Amino acid sequence: MRRKGDLNVLIIGSDRIASYKIGLEQPLRFLEKSGICSFEIRPDHEVDKSKLAEADIIMFFRTVQPETYKLFEMAREMGKKTVYVIDDHFLAINPGSDMGRYYHESSRRKTYVKFLKNAQIVKVASAFFARHLDTHFKPNKIVYFPGSVDFSIISRVKKNKKPDDKIVIGYEGGRKPVAFEPVIHALDRIMQKYGDNIRMEFYGYAPEELKDSPQVYAEPHDENYKKFLKRLYRTNWDIGLAPLERTLLHDCKSNNKFREYSACRIPGIYASSPAYEEWVKHKENGLIISGGTEEWYEAIVQMIEHPELRQKIADQAEQDSLRNFSVDACADKWKTQILLAE
Repeated sequence: MRRKGDLNVLIIGSDRIASYKIGLEQPLRFLEKSGICSFEIRPDHEVDKSKLAEADIIMFFRTVQPETYKLFEMAREMGKKTVYVIDDHFLAINPGSDMGRYYHESSRRKTYVKFLKNAQIVKVASAFFARHLDTHFKPNKIVYFPGSVDFSIISRVKKNKKPDDKIVIGYEGGRKPVAFEPVIHALDRIMQKYGDNIRMEFYGYAPEELKDSPQVYAEPHDENYKKFLKRLYRTNWDIGLAPLERTLLHDCKSNNKFREYSACRIPGIYASSPAYEEWVKHKENGLIISGGTEEWYEAIVQMIEHPELRQKIADQAEQDSLRNFSVDACADKWKTQILLAE
């Protein structure tokens, strides 16, 4: 319920997307409890003129629908503050893929560009994405900062006991077959070198080439954010892998893996990419490499052979994550750079 003095925020979009949970819901819930705002999220078909009129700020989340843009035009005519919130560059998606065909369809493509050019604020989650949009689309105002990690979810969770003192190498995430190509070859060599002293765990995507190895364990991705984060913390991985392709789409991605691994005290090896280069300090809070098979192999060996390096990285990464990605830190950015910004 709205309290006197609160800003009323209406988000038009889907609440089923993970990036909504970590990018909007967590920080806005914090601000709601602090008395800064009240908010709700609704799909566009549940929004009419009266609902727009009740709001002070209207956020359009990841939408490219022409019908939703009509709501945007109505909101603008009413003098509402409008914010377009995206975490992917839709026009960089391969137009030959199913998702690409959806976003490259003429009316949706045009709608996306209109949102970029006409919203009062465009909110993205990476500096590279912000610079790219500023160069090519000239938004009125662009704001960028990454999502949050709710540390309260893992504050009482205990790490799993190490399986027979093995070194555990893990990956949690979606399909990345191209990004994993050099990593697969590196992991093959690692298994040959260290044998049964190595265990590999994949939550979500697991490369087909590795699935049949007795050293490999795979589970599906957990769509529930709280369960996902708790499981990731419990894993007690010695090394977390974060390969990423060098394409415009992936260059515009946020630093999800760094946030998640760091919060869970997992020493990560990250592909050299704008998503990570801004945040990863080599050999301090992670390893960052250019992505060839030899470099992946050498980086994994370095982590295996130097437990003191893993400890140092885990400690520093956790501190950086607490300082930069806590819900209250993210909420403060929402408050100062978007909700209360002129």
